[in-house]
Amino acid sequence: MEKKSGRKIADGILFGCAALLCAAVLFFFGIRRPEIIFPAMNGEKPQMLFLGDSNIDFSFGGTEIPTMFEEKTGYVVYNAAIGGTCAANTKPYITNTNYYTLLSFFNITKMIEAGDFSAITRNRDMINESNSDLFEKHTILSHLDYSVMDYVVIHYGLNDYYCGTPIEGGDSYDENTYEGALRTGIERVHKTCPEATIILSSITYTRYETGDGGTESGYSLDFGGGTIEKYRDGMKKIAEEYPYTVFLDNLSGMGIGDDNYSEEGYFHDAMHFDEKGREIYTEGLVDLIESLKEE
Repeated sequence: MEKKSGRKIADGILFGCAALLCAAVLFFFGIRRPEIIFPAMNGEKPQMLFLGDSNIDFSFGGTEIPTMFEEKTGYVVYNAAIGGTCAANTKPYITNTNYYTLLSFFNITKMIEAGDFSAITRNRDMINESNSDLFEKHTILSHLDYSVMDYVVIHYGLNDYYCGTPIEGGDSYDENTYEGALRTGIERVHKTCPEATIILSSITYTRYETGDGGTESGYSLDFGGGTIEKYRDGMKKIAEEYPYTVFLDNLSGMGIGDDNYSEEGYFHDAMHFDEKGREIYTEGLVDLIESLKEE
């Protein structure tokens, strides 16, 4: 009986050691921060990261805003914007939560801070041949040297507006609210990109297609969280709270509104910019960067 007991104890110790070794291997290869490959060259040039929604992510048949900015300035630009995403946790407000909750600003910044993007790669339905854009964004996010970023542009608001996301709540760090998600995300970005100036780029003009061939202005239509001005003002408020953030007012600065939105070239649809609209946005961002250099 004693020999059998001793063998059981020895077997248990060996099993425990093997389990610990396996756990260590999985931790090392599965959770460790991926190898940095950006920037591989042109490290002497200013480095800029874009985080945002579809107006930053896509070109809609022309040139993407980050590419326009790169061509105008010579900066090295990384476009990690993901279409359809919000700043806040959308789970309480929309039913299709998997994609949008995982990839919205509040959660992407958690991945950036931890250096762990396995939550994306574990979802085989997200990264596949039919979603090459997300595969590209995952590559940038998981292999970027955040410590050398000079600027980070954060552009969210339209999807929060259309989801009716509350702008604020009782808890200033509530990630179910627009302002709370911005606060928590900005602080994570600053921790990871300590040398970067963070540019909070506001919601842009939009109109809602009513279904009868008409549209209604975002200045008057409220989906539950407020009008587009309210979301603009909420982001401006957050920008004023931190010494390393600056604010870009796209509602006033771009000069596009109820009176001239239908001018040819401004909009691809009621929400997304066409080439002329993206050009105006880019010029406003370039002007802001130039003004920061003069300070």
